[in-house]
Amino acid sequence: MGKLFRLAAYIYTLLIAVVCLMPMPHVSNAPKDSDKLVHLLAYLFFTIIWFLGFYFSNKKQIYSRSLIKSVGLGVFYGILIEVIQGVATVSRSADFKDFIANCIGILTGVILIISMKSLFLRLKSKF
Repeated sequence: MGKLFRLAAYIYTLLIAVVCLMPMPHVSNAPKDSDKLVHLLAYLFFTIIWFLGFYFSNKKQIYSRSLIKSVGLGVFYGILIEVIQGVATVSRSADFKDFIANCIGILTGVILIISMKSLFLRLKSKF
């Protein structure tokens, strides 16, 4: 099960990079900062899927360590994507508000993971 979650995490991480670094069409009638909800949701799922990948990757993996790893990876990846957008793309730019939305998504993911801790512990005991 851990390998499947890890594979899903790698694929999702690649998907985020592709979507965030490809040229973006101009959407003139979208509300200002409406993309922040997309960032929040993307990093909420990023945090959860990486937590699952870390936590279920081996029997000895500790819950709190998996949570810390997924948060650290999410923050690092969010910064990395913003920096790359700022220096290596023509149609994208780094935006501190995007990074804040990413962090709110990560925090929301942490809250969900913590609220479901007993479920994760029970599932892990079965594998």
